[in-house]
Amino acid sequence: MMTKGNMFNDQDGIRITPTFYFVQKDGKNRRLVDLYYHSDTARFVKIGSSADVERRNVILNSRLRNVPGQDLVDTSSTLWEMFSGPRGWQVTKQRYMEKYIKDTSKKTYVGGYDVQILTAPLRTFRGNMYGLPAGVDIYRANAAVQQWYGEYSLPAAVYVVPKGTNLAQYGGRLDDKSKVFLKDGYIVVNFTIETIRNGDTSNPYLQYIRRSNSPYYGVYDNQWRDMEGFKSSFTTPYGVTFGSVDGDVLYYNADKSSYDDFNSSGTH
Repeated sequence: MMTKGNMFNDQDGIRITPTFYFVQKDGKNRRLVDLYYHSDTARFVKIGSSADVERRNVILNSRLRNVPGQDLVDTSSTLWEMFSGPRGWQVTKQRYMEKYIKDTSKKTYVGGYDVQILTAPLRTFRGNMYGLPAGVDIYRANAAVQQWYGEYSLPAAVYVVPKGTNLAQYGGRLDDKSKVFLKDGYIVVNFTIETIRNGDTSNPYLQYIRRSNSPYYGVYDNQWRDMEGFKSSFTTPYGVTFGSVDGDVLYYNADKSSYDDFNSSGTH
């Protein structure tokens, strides 16, 4: 996603908080749900609980992410030009750029299944540096537009229950086919997207959605509807209509898992 303005400091970022819903395959009865998964050490771990310790990492300069190489060069050049003096970096520009590009192939921790923060190592600068009016700082112009990269997925197999369901009361009687788990429908992943300035996670700077309880309500556009043409409903090829809420980004078939996409076999 892209931001514009002063989001170029090393403590700036994007916070993405998912909320989970379940909707029947006929598009009806949408409701809030909790999701569980099996970890390597425990069964039925609730996403967002103290037992949910899965760490998610993202690599900026990975082959399938297709980050333009020129963006990496421009970003490293801009960072050195803007911050080497004020921060007293004792390194040449060439050495800094080489290290920056090398570091973009390393993993960056972003959070877990319940919240992710895209930080400076996952950001490039995309502002125009060419053909600018005389007197315009090309590096400040480059830093004025920021591109943030991330990825999100649910565990390979998830178990869906109405929000607030106490699975502990089922004890050891639970298995993957227990009736408490919602089936025959879709998990809807809804994102709340907020910008973070100077590491202040308690006071997000802007939100992607205009909420009535936001200090910016009535001042800024709702990015989903006003800027990007978000539709409040869609109809599948099978003729089923689903209602959509601002922030809906993913639909998962609750009856399937990624394990269904693979199988193993042998020649003898």
